Amino acid sequence: MRAGVAPLRRRRLVDEATQTLRDAILGGRLPAGARLRQTHLAERLGISRTPIREALGRLQQEGLVELLPRAGVRVPFLNLDEAAELYDLREVLDGLAARLAASRATTVALRKLEKLLGRMAQCLERQDANQWFGAHVAFHEEIFRASANARLQALSGVVRLSIRHFHPLLLKTERRLEAAHREHREIFEAIAARDDEAAERAARVHIANAKEIVLRAMTRSASGAAAESP
Repeated sequence: MRAGVAPLRRRRLVDEATQTLRDAILGGRLPAGARLRQTHLAERLGISRTPIREALGRLQQEGLVELLPRAGVRVPFLNLDEAAELYDLREVLDGLAARLAASRATTVALRKLEKLLGRMAQCLERQDANQWFGAHVAFHEEIFRASANARLQALSGVVRLSIRHFHPLLLKTERRLEAAHREHREIFEAIAARDDEAAERAARVHIANAKEIVLRAMTRSASGAAAESP
C-alpha cells in the first residue's frame, strides 16, 4: 500500500502548488517579468522542488509562465499583439459556447446563471470589484459547461487563464462593471430564450468590448512609458 500512496500525495502537492502559483500570478502578487526560481518557491511553499517543477510545467502549458533561454522561468510580459490574439480567440470560443448553451442548457444551468447574475448585481451595489470578478468568472465557466462540448471547454481553459492578466485594466475602467453586467444579462436572456444567434452575438459583443478597452489601456500605458523614458 505504501508504494501506492506516495504518488497520490505527490499529485496533490502538484495540484496545490499549481493553484497557489496560478492565484499569485493572476492576483498580481507575481507580476509580469517576475523570475520564478524553483528553490525559492519550494522554500516558500514548504515542499520539494519536484512538485514545483511539475507545477511550473502545467503553468507553462496554460501560458502563465514562460521558459527563458538559459533555463529560467518567469511570468511573461503580454504585448499588444498577444492581447489582441487572445481576445480574438476568446470571442470565437465564447460566442460558440453561448450558441450551444442556448440549445443545450438545462433548467439547472439556467438557474445557476441567473443566480450568478444576481450575485454580480449585489457586488455592484457594494462596489465590491473582487467579489464581482469571482461571480463573473463563474458565469462564463457555467456557460461553457452548459454548452456540453468537452473539447470546447478544454480549448477555452488556456485562453481564459491567460486573458485574466488583463482584468485589472477592466476593473479600473470607469463604469465598466455596470456595462459588463448589462452585457451578461443580454447573454443570459438570449440563452434562456433559446435564441442561439442572439446568444452568440451578445457573447461576442461582450468580449469585443472588453478587447477594445484593454487594447486602448495598453496603448495608453505604452505611450506614457515611452514619453517618460530618457
